[in-house]
Amino acid sequence: MRIVQRLKDRFPGEISKKRLLYWAGCLILIGWTLALLRLNYWRIYDNTFWVDETWSIRLARMSLSDMIKKTATDMHPPLFYMLAMAMNRLFGDNGPAYHLSALLPYVGILFLACTEVRRELGLGPAFLLVTMMSLMPEPLYYNVEVRMYSLGAFLVLTAFLALRGILTRNRLRSWVIFSLASLGAAYTHYYALISVAFFYLILIVPSLRDRKYLRRTAVTWVAAVAGYLPWLGVLLKSFVSTSGDWWLDEIPTAGECLSFFFSARWLTCLFVLIVAVYLLVKLRRRWCERKDSAGTPMDPELLWVLAGLLSLVGTIAVGMGLSYAVRPFFVDRYLYPLTPVLYLILGFCLSRLDKTKLLCLVLTAGIVVGFWPSYLQIRDDYKYQDMCTAEFLEKITPGENAVFCSEKTADFRYYFPDIPEFSRSSPDKMDPSYDEIWYFRESKDEPEDLPGYSKEMVSKGLFTGWFYYYVWLYQAVE
Repeated sequence: MRIVQRLKDRFPGEISKKRLLYWAGCLILIGWTLALLRLNYWRIYDNTFWVDETWSIRLARMSLSDMIKKTATDMHPPLFYMLAMAMNRLFGDNGPAYHLSALLPYVGILFLACTEVRRELGLGPAFLLVTMMSLMPEPLYYNVEVRMYSLGAFLVLTAFLALRGILTRNRLRSWVIFSLASLGAAYTHYYALISVAFFYLILIVPSLRDRKYLRRTAVTWVAAVAGYLPWLGVLLKSFVSTSGDWWLDEIPTAGECLSFFFSARWLTCLFVLIVAVYLLVKLRRRWCERKDSAGTPMDPELLWVLAGLLSLVGTIAVGMGLSYAVRPFFVDRYLYPLTPVLYLILGFCLSRLDKTKLLCLVLTAGIVVGFWPSYLQIRDDYKYQDMCTAEFLEKITPGENAVFCSEKTADFRYYFPDIPEFSRSSPDKMDPSYDEIWYFRESKDEPEDLPGYSKEMVSKGLFTGWFYYYVWLYQAVE
């Protein structure tokens, strides 16, 4: 009764049943969001980190100046590492602190869904966005992985929502948010830079029809160039250096890129169908309006959807084009920052095709039913890996004068920050002054003996990056 009375106070006059249902839906959305957040939150206590995550952790432990110098040699800009550094300084050098650097942007996406998306687009798209960003397989990994993808997704989504405010209302606030979010995305991931660049290109369309848009577009473009100019030289140097030596050797197809977002063929086909039907309906309506009127106004919502699709197609085209022209530079996970944009487009197009606006909720229920088993599998896999990591670390007890070497690429510096480590090496290449040589390899074949050392197999366990490591300990013989 108190809630009803508060609504009456806020909205004078008779409260319609429709309004009450809407606010009830808002409360359900908040409860649903918190429940899904809980399904992801527990994973910040996961203590297993694969090689790329340990690289992020290594950078987060550095000073700001050292981190920027180091990441300038990598293929990723520094903004995410600044966030990881902040978590390190605030909460300490521990796993949950580092996982928060990815979880907090995911929380930001949920917040945008419950506020901006719900207000501007309706409850249906908000429910669908929250659900897909919480239960789909790829977000389940990147919502907590200590990498820049979650932050990139939050910033690209923020820029995309601000772009809608620009196209529909030409609000100054939307222009400012768009500039800051898109620049943040550019400083988070290079392919996020490419994705938001196509948002900038779409601003040409309203600028050709309205001088107010033209002036603000020009200012926004200049601000973007000026804001990214300090890092542009680093980008060019990174491109030149990696064009000759980079770890990728395969190029994904366009179909693989699209299926990356949806994980199931039925959902991929449904996305294509719904968006295609929406575009056909809109374009047919526009054609009829042009026949009846000499000058039809621009449809901002249609242009907004086209901006998201152009960003997807353009990012894939740039990644594949560079890969074929120079060398492989592109994997499907580099598209992850566009994930919430596509989910939002799906929900928006679906809600605009149904007058009752229930189809989004029906699809949301289908997502829960269809992907709940995969959530349980991923959850169990994480728990199993964490258990194996704990067992593994119980057996790895290096002394004061120890060194790690690995057959391929491994990185255990999160767990043993004071132990020297050499990747792609073997025990016979280690300094003989070490009392202990811990040798990590993925094959179970017994390694060769080392003069002056005894040898024993210590452990086989599932560890970072889902690798089985057979661990051999060489101890100096007195």
